[in-house]
Amino acid sequence: MARFKRLTDAETRTLTRAELLDRVEAEQAYWSRKHTMTDADAAAEREFSRILHAYLSPQAAIQAAMDTVQGRRSDYWETRPCDDQAGEPSGLVLDESQQAALAYGLRRAEQMEAGQ
Repeated sequence: MARFKRLTDAETRTLTRAELLDRVEAEQAYWSRKHTMTDADAAAEREFSRILHAYLSPQAAIQAAMDTVQGRRSDYWETRPCDDQAGEPSGLVLDESQQAALAYGLRRAEQMEAGQ
């Protein structure tokens, strides 16, 4: 079995929502099997939760299902989150605390990638 690879914000923007859904399901299964959590694990799980809520809108998914049932075409699952509203995730509104946490997480990810 391949080693689990956590979903990143940058990667999320390259996937369609259908592809993203597969990755989300895999990561949810990973977190549900995890019995002990380090501080780094807890931070990674919070980042995953932020990504999940930012890019997969329950309201938009329900509307897409309703459109399909009513015979209207919906391309919600075929689009990438970065395709929404000039590249911004749909429905994403961050308060000051969330913006600061996001900025910190992005800086930390860059540091980790640089090997610091």
